[in-house]
Amino acid sequence: MDMAQIHRKVVETPLHCSHSVFYEVFRTEANLLPTVSPRNVKKIELVCPTTSWVDKVGSRKRVHFDEGGLESFNDEVVAIDREAHKITYRVLEGNLMMQLYHSFVATLEVKPGTAKWTIEFQKKNELCPDPDIYLQRLDSVSKDLDRYLSPKKD
Repeated sequence: MDMAQIHRKVVETPLHCSHSVFYEVFRTEANLLPTVSPRNVKKIELVCPTTSWVDKVGSRKRVHFDEGGLESFNDEVVAIDREAHKITYRVLEGNLMMQLYHSFVATLEVKPGTAKWTIEFQKKNELCPDPDIYLQRLDSVSKDLDRYLSPKKD
């Protein structure tokens, strides 16, 4: 198997909330994610030179998956398509993630009724696992955000 090969995996999460509002949380209010999905996102912070939660190409954040910072990464927004409700992030560095992968890119595309995460990654060697744990986490965050944004039933 050629390790230079880019692999791709996809997870789609059904949405009951407004797809536009769901997308806007990721684009402008990612700081809500630790509140909305505390099992999955412990902390999220802006990384210099980024000074606003409103994403634009070049925006950078540090995301912590656990309390101790053992599992955390820095990402950068590399593309935004507001009409298509699409954002692409590239992982720049990560405690565990970048020990396994040469490159890791995640794209969120939100359409009525669904949030689709596509991850593209390049393994460092054939023993490195597929990043299924990250796909599961993205799916779980999407489900938590959908529940948070969905109209409450009495």
